[in-house]
Amino acid sequence: MGNALQFPSDDEDVWEFPEDYDVINFNVDAMDVQLRRPNYIPNKLPVILNKPNLDKFQKTDMYKEIKARSSLINKKSREQRWNLLNALQQRENGITAPGYSSFSPSQQRFLSNFYIPNQKAMRLMSLDAKVFVSKFNKSGSKLLTACQDGFVRIYDGSKGTYHLINRINARDVQWSITDADFSPNGQHFAYSTWSRSFYIMPVNGTDDDCQWIDVDDTSSSRVAIFSLRYSPTGDKIIGGSGNSTVIIGDVATRATQILRTHRAPDIDVNAVSFVNDKDPNIIIAGCDDGLLKVFDLRTSFRSRYLNKSVLSFIGHYDGITYIDPRNDGYHVLSNSKDQSIKIWDMRLPNSHRNRPASRSHLNSKARWDYRWDRVPREFYNPHKALDGDSSIMTYRGHRVSKTLLRAKFSPAEQTGQRFIYTGCATGRIIIYDVLTGKIREAIEGHRNVIRDLDWHPVRSEIVSSSWDSHVHLNNFKRNMAPVSHKRRRSSARDNLPLRRSRRLANRSDSTSRA
Repeated sequence: MGNALQFPSDDEDVWEFPEDYDVINFNVDAMDVQLRRPNYIPNKLPVILNKPNLDKFQKTDMYKEIKARSSLINKKSREQRWNLLNALQQRENGITAPGYSSFSPSQQRFLSNFYIPNQKAMRLMSLDAKVFVSKFNKSGSKLLTACQDGFVRIYDGSKGTYHLINRINARDVQWSITDADFSPNGQHFAYSTWSRSFYIMPVNGTDDDCQWIDVDDTSSSRVAIFSLRYSPTGDKIIGGSGNSTVIIGDVATRATQILRTHRAPDIDVNAVSFVNDKDPNIIIAGCDDGLLKVFDLRTSFRSRYLNKSVLSFIGHYDGITYIDPRNDGYHVLSNSKDQSIKIWDMRLPNSHRNRPASRSHLNSKARWDYRWDRVPREFYNPHKALDGDSSIMTYRGHRVSKTLLRAKFSPAEQTGQRFIYTGCATGRIIIYDVLTGKIREAIEGHRNVIRDLDWHPVRSEIVSSSWDSHVHLNNFKRNMAPVSHKRRRSSARDNLPLRRSRRLANRSDSTSRA
């Protein structure tokens, strides 16, 4: 990555360009000028007119399982289902859930879900450039951040202090480090850049310990690996790249194989993932035409020109930006440039016949470039679902633009995966309630798009990384400001519509004044 663009002050209009600065850098950075000024006003969230449609989702196994994990399976009122004071009294009297000496895991999740992150707690770090990646290892003892300045930083996440324990200079960065992932045992991490290679490093290593896997097929000299994942067994790394390719690298032999998702070479694969954290053979690819394709690595390499997918899923109007598995072998979520998050059941695929081209359903005004164009309004409130949409649930309310934003399930052990959380181009963290489809929290604090974020596996805190060059720690904080009953009643009354007699009185009063 070259030198950053020097922005002019308020009384200047001359732009200084470094010699190695290209037009993409200029266009993306030019959008951020206003965001770096002191009098910053956060952008408003999009207005969603349609209520979430729960008809299909409420009949699924996933819906019932989340309710059971969160102690919500009973249809009675919340106070009748489970009450903390009564539970404490029963525990003191030796009356507990069968098989447990204290609260059951579902009761613990029910309680902890009242205290999910709801505001910025502190700024963990201020770096020198846009931050693209923030990720915990499986235990939460390490936090990794990757920045456009070309450095990967490892922090101690075991006690919540987040002090720096290693700083590694990445290789062949060019535009930026695009993604990173920890190995299953947490001893190594892999990262990708705007190049055709995977780079592997020990967590406690130095710059000289770097190993890399070069891709054999170099049909294009300017192709990035946009997303990568370690296999559950740790012996392979998969990456989504340009030219309609998924790259599979062998960690031990450094050999690579290429999966081709489309015959046309101009469709990027923006996101990849394993469907299950126990199966190293089934992967899913999110493509820039809005399709999700599932491949079995044991049978997919029979053709050189096009590898046939096992399953295909249609429903997004525009490109996929991220995929996160629920790790039950059946469900995944996808974030998309069509401003929606969808949940998919692998048992409910689309038929390959009569497959509609998702982008052909958009009018000419909606053919946009997410990096710098405004989001088309019809994306926020579409009139109908795409023909053949097999998703079981859709969430809307966040904004996806500028970069490939991530969306993820909340930790299973801590929350029962009751929530979906995502970054937003308005600089907020958006947390959806999976069961209702509504926004539970919208956490402000960043001044630019939040590209990546990760929920600690054990503690109720989210680390978010943004293009404003900051990394924030977000957790729960109770609003201790006292509100009197009189003030509550008056504020509620102010929000009610005026009665007809009051409207007529106001109208006659304004007429007499005129």
